[in-house]
Amino acid sequence: LPYNTLLSPQARASVGLSIKNALIVVDEAHNIPETLRNISSCQLSLPVAEAALSQLLSYTRKYSGRLAGRNVFYLGQIRRILLAMIKYLRRSKTETSNTADEAGIQRKEMMAAVDLMFRLKLDNINLFSILRYLEKSRLSQKLLGFINHTAAMAEGSQEVAGNKPQQGENTEFLSKHVSSMSLVEKFLDKLSGTSREGKIIVEWPAEEPLTGVHSPTFRFVQIHSASSLDNVVEEAHAIVLAGGTLRPFTHVAAELFGDDLGVMGAASNAEAELSREYDLSAAGGSSVSAPSLLRVPSSIVQITPRLTTFTCGHVIPPSNVLTACLAYGPASQKLDFRHASRSSDRTIDELGRVILNLCNVVPKGFVVFLPSYKYESQVFQRWRSTGLLSQMGKKKSVHREPKNSRDLEAALARYSAEASSTKLGALLFSVMGGKMSEGINFANDMARCVLVAGLPYPDITDPVLKEKMQSLDRECHQAGIGISGQAYYQNLCMRSVNQSVGRAIRHADDYAAIVLADFRYATDTRIWRGLPQWLRRGSGVPRREDAVFGRVMKDVRSFFADK
Repeated sequence: LPYNTLLSPQARASVGLSIKNALIVVDEAHNIPETLRNISSCQLSLPVAEAALSQLLSYTRKYSGRLAGRNVFYLGQIRRILLAMIKYLRRSKTETSNTADEAGIQRKEMMAAVDLMFRLKLDNINLFSILRYLEKSRLSQKLLGFINHTAAMAEGSQEVAGNKPQQGENTEFLSKHVSSMSLVEKFLDKLSGTSREGKIIVEWPAEEPLTGVHSPTFRFVQIHSASSLDNVVEEAHAIVLAGGTLRPFTHVAAELFGDDLGVMGAASNAEAELSREYDLSAAGGSSVSAPSLLRVPSSIVQITPRLTTFTCGHVIPPSNVLTACLAYGPASQKLDFRHASRSSDRTIDELGRVILNLCNVVPKGFVVFLPSYKYESQVFQRWRSTGLLSQMGKKKSVHREPKNSRDLEAALARYSAEASSTKLGALLFSVMGGKMSEGINFANDMARCVLVAGLPYPDITDPVLKEKMQSLDRECHQAGIGISGQAYYQNLCMRSVNQSVGRAIRHADDYAAIVLADFRYATDTRIWRGLPQWLRRGSGVPRREDAVFGRVMKDVRSFFADK
């Protein structure tokens, strides 16, 4: 069952699905918060608002003599709302000079719903009454039927006259099966919510838009997703959230059950006990003796009335995985993939030399994860010009993650065939958080080595992310439990890393080397602790002297020599 169908009450009702007293099992449950945000979010563009106003005016003119006074009043209120929204979206560049307007970057404003109502000078309008009227009158459906009937008659008249109906070059596509007023109604419903649940982002496209925004648009974005899961929690008997990247439990609890202090407290206690009894004792390395490693439990269950947590290690033995942190390349150049330095020619060239050398010792399939699609294009352009890409092609056949999802299956088939059946193997470049970083099975020879270049931190300037982090900080401070905004930001990055690493080693007899290429893996303990326990178990806390290229190459060569 798709996430969207399960999590939306309207979707469940449309397919006749009841979850009353059901036991619900959700795999890859780390995706639920994002799915809830997508379900709860909506947008209203300028063309849609203009179409809704045009339809409303045509309908009012047609039936003005038949409408009761109450209907005339509410239709006038809706007309006023639409006129205010259209005027705001049509504002000129000079009126929104406080926002960016560089080539390809749209101007943005973010505000609470109540602030938007004040800016629109609609603060004296009762949205709840408007929404009740829209629901009872079924105005959206009436307008859709009225407009389709009118359009059909107009089209017939034009065909009789020999004229073919024309569409404006810049008009936005509007489906004949969806009422523009229904989109307005959905957006008004979001405006009636609390500022804690979400924010309004107003976007104006640049003159030459490179983004997906082509018309001025109001966009409601969900900030607090916990309330959106209440309808499932209240109906179901129990919910099982399963996945390999659900820790720390406090992160998941804050996202999905932030209003339930019982669940939040249980998650916080469970995470503290795991850190104390499971993670540290299972860290391995020279500071932990072999007998103590044997005493590490294979799993831990923690039970409370509101939350039960189950944590277990990987099915593979420690000898089947090598985890290596790489801080310096073969030319002793520091591998610094922070945003300010990763685009330098020296860093890109050093990464290329690392990969080229590893191709000499890694058998079969070798998968490299880069921090973004933009960076992937950048390194390929540089390596083509320097000849490094050509040298890699002589070691292994080079493959790239396709930009179009439709090409994904064919690209994987080509890579799999080359990696498994040829003597040299294959080299695949992918992107963390991309199409191949989750849900893809790179078992056996498809991924004998995974190299992760850098750390995919989200854009800290994103207004939605900033608002989310500030909201978590407030809630954590007020309740005394939960997760801070900074910890949330860190976890988003590490979850993407762990999802990428998890594409390899898919069964008990599988094995792979994991190379973490960035000096921060060897120097920042927060990053090391963010890796899964099974990945840290056989390697211990990284030492800086172990993160040099010569030592890593020796370890990788020895690892595969024993296989």
